[in-house]
Amino acid sequence: MTFASENSPVGSTANADKPKAPAVKQAVVMIHGIGEQKPMDTIRNFVRAVWTTDTELVPELKPHPLDKEGEDPKPQQIWSRPDRRTGSLELRRLTTRKSKESDSFPGGVRTDFYEFYWADLTVGSTWRQVQDWIKGLLIRRPIKRVPSKVRLAWILLWFLSLLVFLLALATALPKDATIFSIKVSSIIVPLQWLDRLETWQLAGLTALLGYLTHSFVVPYAGRVVRYTRAEPDNIAVRKNVRERGLELLRDLHTAEYNRIVLVGHSLGSIVAYDLVTYFWAERTKFRTIRKADTVEFPALKDLARAADRLMKVYDAANGSAEDLRTAQQNFWNAQTKLGHLLRCRPKPKRNDANNPVPPEEDPRWIITDLVTLGSPLTHAEFLLAKSAEDLEKRKAEREYPTSPPYREFQDPDVGVEAQRAGLIESAQERRLFCYPVVGSAGSWRLDDGAPFGLVRWTNIYDPAWLVIFGDIISGSVAPAFGPGVRDINLKDRNGRWSRRFTHTLYWTNGAEGEVLPRIQALREALDLGGQRRIL
Repeated sequence: MTFASENSPVGSTANADKPKAPAVKQAVVMIHGIGEQKPMDTIRNFVRAVWTTDTELVPELKPHPLDKEGEDPKPQQIWSRPDRRTGSLELRRLTTRKSKESDSFPGGVRTDFYEFYWADLTVGSTWRQVQDWIKGLLIRRPIKRVPSKVRLAWILLWFLSLLVFLLALATALPKDATIFSIKVSSIIVPLQWLDRLETWQLAGLTALLGYLTHSFVVPYAGRVVRYTRAEPDNIAVRKNVRERGLELLRDLHTAEYNRIVLVGHSLGSIVAYDLVTYFWAERTKFRTIRKADTVEFPALKDLARAADRLMKVYDAANGSAEDLRTAQQNFWNAQTKLGHLLRCRPKPKRNDANNPVPPEEDPRWIITDLVTLGSPLTHAEFLLAKSAEDLEKRKAEREYPTSPPYREFQDPDVGVEAQRAGLIESAQERRLFCYPVVGSAGSWRLDDGAPFGLVRWTNIYDPAWLVIFGDIISGSVAPAFGPGVRDINLKDRNGRWSRRFTHTLYWTNGAEGEVLPRIQALREALDLGGQRRIL
């Protein structure tokens, strides 16, 4: 496969006779999940897995004459410095040396790692909010509104809820409480066991339950509630999280970077997904592609046709796995090619330091990848919508963008114009994720639901079994958000089911020098050196 540099058309190779190209820069933004994380804890461990311990990324450094005897060079060294872009002085930017030269980065690439920290914005959750959320999960029809892959966990949640209720009931009722002269504990079997406990023992169990609820359940589940539910009490919290993230992306987009990668873990993957969606919606100039452009418009045609072919193969009842893989690869190639061309557009110049170019005037889009780890987006119909039907409706309304982008059924005149432009084969099909710009003959614009026409989405997950092994929170995202998502199943990489709960282990290293399959999958998805895929 031929790689493309940031300064040359896709498919070209660097000329050895030319002067050495300077190193470019890329930014990786890590978005943490739920919990009581301390600032920088997540990003330090993450950088260790994807950079510090990756010996293939950096060139070998020769010892310097001034080095002391036995003092080895540190090619994978990182540096830390405060950076106001993060929105908090508690956070620091971690920066690297330049990587090895590659066809994608002829002069190497330096990487800046940022942590988008949002836990401080979701504190203050109440037990009542968590209680209402749990009721919403429990009180639903198990066949139609509980996906099969989480049905066992749903049953377990019901069991635990009933156990808590019975414990509270046994604590509150006298041991000889009766209903119609029948002893209550003889009716409810679990109460027969609880009836053997002394009052102080029941009180102790109740106190322990209360402590666990307020110390663990409320802080952790409360963050899920406060971000995923559009309730009056949560609107301001959701807005603050998104605004902080969008401000970071705005600053990075106008900075010196040639590429931005978003990585979201657990609930952070939903935050990352939202940031891509909202950041795309606030910018329009880069989405406009002129038909007269001899490079960009053919790339848009390739993308539109590749997306159409992929969805036809995916929807076909008798489509083969090989045909699907071929269609996916063609879509990813077309996606990457158009994204590369739009990223290489000239960066607008500021009028002066106090008057930056407005975001809507920037003709570039430099976010190349969304990488999700242990993502609950696999349960989108359970967490983000009322049902599978409701989720499909929201995707069609562009509320939840998909990969490939949802192709809307256009008006007949648009279909005729699209066929003439070569975007579709037949005017009768009329399914597109772009439209002709009114008043600008020959220009087409990607619509608001098409961020994943340019952004590659890789989802890494570890399938669960018996609820407590693997990662019950994660799963395949493609069934919910489209076959353009590159799902990586760690069970296939490991060759077996996981034997422990792995939700927090996606960037945890193995023994010294051992590269675990999950770490290798993460490195491949990030492709920090530009050595595995066209950039």
